Amino acid sequence: MTWHPAYADRVLAPDHAFAAARLYGAFLDALTAHARTVARLPVAAGHRATLAALDAALARQRDLPPPPPATGVPDLYFALQRRLEADVGPDATAWLRIGLSRNDLDMTAYLLAAREGLLRVARRAHALSEALLDLAEAHLDTVIVATTHHQPAQPTTLAHYLVAAATMVGRDHDRVLGALRRLDRCPLGAAALAGSSHPLDRAFTARALGFAEPVANTYDAVAAGDWQADLAALGLTLGVGLSRLTHDLVAAAADGWLRLADDLVQGSSIMPQKRNPVTLEHARTRFSRAAGQAQVLALAGHNVPFGDVNDIGPDAQEAVHTLLDALDAGLELLVACIRGATVDRDRLAARAAASDTTATELADELVRTLGVAFPEAHRAAAALVGHMARSGRPLQAATPEDLAACGGPSLAADALAEALSPAAFVTRRAGIGGPAPAAVTSQIERARSESAEYHRAVDQLAARIDAAYRTLRTPGKDATA
Repeated sequence: MTWHPAYADRVLAPDHAFAAARLYGAFLDALTAHARTVARLPVAAGHRATLAALDAALARQRDLPPPPPATGVPDLYFALQRRLEADVGPDATAWLRIGLSRNDLDMTAYLLAAREGLLRVARRAHALSEALLDLAEAHLDTVIVATTHHQPAQPTTLAHYLVAAATMVGRDHDRVLGALRRLDRCPLGAAALAGSSHPLDRAFTARALGFAEPVANTYDAVAAGDWQADLAALGLTLGVGLSRLTHDLVAAAADGWLRLADDLVQGSSIMPQKRNPVTLEHARTRFSRAAGQAQVLALAGHNVPFGDVNDIGPDAQEAVHTLLDALDAGLELLVACIRGATVDRDRLAARAAASDTTATELADELVRTLGVAFPEAHRAAAALVGHMARSGRPLQAATPEDLAACGGPSLAADALAEALSPAAFVTRRAGIGGPAPAAVTSQIERARSESAEYHRAVDQLAARIDAAYRTLRTPGKDATA
């Protein structure tokens, strides 16, 4: 059959190219698992040699490039079927058709490929949390000026900030694991939507492909596609959250207190002094790309029938892979930047010393030491900030006389100096979640424990999948019964 040029050029050709590049191995895995399931049927009892030949033919395909497009052949699956028939004959390939539909085969291949990409993202997310925590441990007492509404707010430490980011990534760990667990059910054997009258052992098929179990409802197996919306939610959450972290790192590099490694920056063709933090910029665009593809995926399944449709099938797969690739790349770039970064502590300390961000602690000190009501203490601290600014002196240089001159109460010089010290501001905030070094150390220990638990869960899932694939990809070797 000759397809209309519009359909052939706009749909079939790009779909074949995408499937050849991204799904070929997944199709072979799914077909091999199905063939071995069919070989266990009573009807196959007298055809062991033929089915063994089919299994070997599928294995041989792994050493060949994907079959190219051909006239009258609509897609990669049919091109592969034609090549299998040429290799082992139509009698053998006919067994593949028992209880198999393009509906369940395609959805299984899509899941297998997405699972592989999500596992890569899972490992990158763990690497990011470890990089953040390692840098935090090195900067427990490095004071920075935190901002609110783009204005200097209060002193904290670089470690406190980094652990906050690592905690956010830890919640992403939970999201990744949740998505992986919801991907852990196999559609194969659902056929078109109602399953097969042949007693296919779908639990065996699922184990052969490294899944925990089959999708329980055969209609759900081919119709839902909500795992793609799951990935969209994950991509949007990771993409937005990590873009904010990356934004801050770009700003830190622009301020000069964060220096990226030389192999992560670019110079200028005209300005010799430039060290452009381009790697961070590229990471930021990857996260934006992931967030954008999340929108594509969400809309692909919007207002379409609850059934097997191309919207959530082949037409959505490029967005799935673009999203996962973008997250993978963005995470890798971000980890490299953090691992290779150096911090100018002196510049940060000077900035903190020149700021008026300890005014809150002065108000708290007036409450604690002199029993002043907080609103009154707040007014006195604000008056002192204004007084020091008008005199062109930093807040930390204030004396008891300065405090008295703007109508504040009498406070001893040593108590005033301590209240206005950025380092003391941090040290005094030693409660749960605070920036004091001991408090942050406790946060790091908890985050490391949770990160290790996540890493073990990902490794266990990956090990199960790898073990299944080793068996599946060995010709003539049966999967675990």
